[in-house]
Amino acid sequence: MPIPLFNTVLLDISIWAVCVIALVVFARLSATHPATPYVIFHGWFVTGRALAILNGAPTLFSRPGGDPVDANEIARAVLLADAALIAMTGAWILAAHRNARGESPFHFEPMPLRRDLIRLVAAFAIPLGTIAMLLWSRVPGLEAPAFAARWADSSWAVVAESWVGLGLLALIYSGGFKMVLTAPFVAYLVLAGYQGNFRFRLLIPLILLVQIYVDRQGKRWPSTRACIALLACAVLFFPLKGIGQGLQAGAEPAALWQSTQRQIANVFRGTHPDEMILDELASTLTLADQHGKLFWGRTYSGILTVAVPRQWWPEKPGLADFEKEISTAARPIAADGMVVTMLGEFYLNFWYPGVILLSFATAYLLGRAFDAAYRRSYFTLARFAYLLVACNLIQVFRDGLISLFVFVAINMMPLMAIVLLHFVYPARVVRSSPLLQTPRVRAGVTEQRVS
Repeated sequence: MPIPLFNTVLLDISIWAVCVIALVVFARLSATHPATPYVIFHGWFVTGRALAILNGAPTLFSRPGGDPVDANEIARAVLLADAALIAMTGAWILAAHRNARGESPFHFEPMPLRRDLIRLVAAFAIPLGTIAMLLWSRVPGLEAPAFAARWADSSWAVVAESWVGLGLLALIYSGGFKMVLTAPFVAYLVLAGYQGNFRFRLLIPLILLVQIYVDRQGKRWPSTRACIALLACAVLFFPLKGIGQGLQAGAEPAALWQSTQRQIANVFRGTHPDEMILDELASTLTLADQHGKLFWGRTYSGILTVAVPRQWWPEKPGLADFEKEISTAARPIAADGMVVTMLGEFYLNFWYPGVILLSFATAYLLGRAFDAAYRRSYFTLARFAYLLVACNLIQVFRDGLISLFVFVAINMMPLMAIVLLHFVYPARVVRSSPLLQTPRVRAGVTEQRVS
């Protein structure tokens, strides 16, 4: 018997609130804890969207020829998301309990973060990224050369354009927020926002910048003013695509402002197209049932060929080819470029048990990784590597677990190169003993010397 959506939303709000309180009390929630982006994700895109639908917002595919997602599908998706939230909350609390007792399967000496390797990678990434932006980004007053057009739609071109910001972030991580680094980084963010597409090039570096700032200050949370600024940035993220495209088209400022106001109003109503992630999850569950068989991990097979440029292999398998198998004419999720979410991905592969077990396992491993990083100094490879994962988690929860590889290993390639080079060229001498607590880092005073 279907549960009324009103009752489902009340249950969801209660579960979300209890889980947040439990995480604050028992898991020491912080800005860089993996639970933080998940409870924000759930609160905004599950609870918030369900409330909007309850208040009459149209659902996905409410268009001529479409098959609108109905209230029963939304209620089912909300309940599944609640079950996953409970499982993940339990996993994070268990991880924190074992961390507090010192029960860790990992016992290794901390590897100091080496400034020489950071500078080496930045010396390559920043110039190459600048060239990529000049070739393939839209820069006001600059026309891209004709020979670059063939690679304009390549993912490699998109990835390389972000290397400027990532190289600067690496230098900021090691050297602090110096004007010579922050000024060009802000310029990069402005130019990334102007593009009107691939907004992750702006979002992910900005999240990492905030996490670096919090860690260097030795705090658990940003200041109140910083949180307000972050909320404003989060709201502006939704109309950013239209703003960038409008600026490129030479739109009148008044018209652009009116369009932005309308989109921001839709954000607060929960009706912006980018907020329909709950609808996409609900649709994925229904389409998976109609498909009639599980994928048993086949959705992750695109990792094997993702590094090959499509210009060299036009027919190579895509990361979301499985969506074509479950799409229908009334719900063309593949053609519309929709996401199935991490929970939908688990369901497609391993049904209900997969959603619960994999949600628990993912949260538990992330919780243990968080502890491993924060039992060591800010200037260690463990902390640096963890933040590379943490800043991408919101994208993983939205797009699926496969994004953990795509965004960390590929889209953040220069920073991942720094991690790998530490193992290829390890420091000969560890200059300091393990630090169990991270003291504050202020005015350039470091916790320990680094190479």
